[in-house]
Amino acid sequence: MKRVLCGWAGLIVAIILSVWFGLAHAADPCDQYGRLVSRLAINVNGPAAPIPMLLGQAAQESSCNPTVTAWDNGRGFAQMMDGTSAQVSKICPQIGPPDPYSVVWSINAMICYNNWIFKRVKGKDACHKWAATLTAYNGGLGYVKQSQSASRAPDEWFDVTEAIPTRQSKHNFAYSRSYPRKILFKHQPRYAKWGQLVCPGGPK
Repeated sequence: MKRVLCGWAGLIVAIILSVWFGLAHAADPCDQYGRLVSRLAINVNGPAAPIPMLLGQAAQESSCNPTVTAWDNGRGFAQMMDGTSAQVSKICPQIGPPDPYSVVWSINAMICYNNWIFKRVKGKDACHKWAATLTAYNGGLGYVKQSQSASRAPDEWFDVTEAIPTRQSKHNFAYSRSYPRKILFKHQPRYAKWGQLVCPGGPK
């Protein structure tokens, strides 16, 4: 009888450990899009495309769920609102009309919009420039330019320009400033296997 009880106890422990291990090591939903993001990003930006950053951005926006609609009507994989989707389709007509619930369209739109913003913000290196770009993606290019125009060092985003207030609400300002930090330092490292990291080790 004792042997039977011990056997059952061992089996239960094994099942619990198996379930816990499985949950703890569940597949990251964004990893399944790694190849697609790589192909589309390299097609536009070449082999130096910031693929881990893009996956981190998708993780922050939608947890890589292409069917999600947010409370503010951000839609799909890249969580673009209707006005932004229409704007991006005009900026990059090659991606086609707005189709935010299409993963391919959303990834192309995210790449296109990031690149468009990147050319319009200041940054002393890729780290600071991408941080400003991501902030503008979330909060609006005008607000980033507002901070940079008032900054003593507009090409330094982290700990300098990012602290300069704008006309945003307190909540929106705080979120837009946390947005690049979450992407670059929290999410992006999980996707290092897909390419070169932006801002490895933090800003300099």
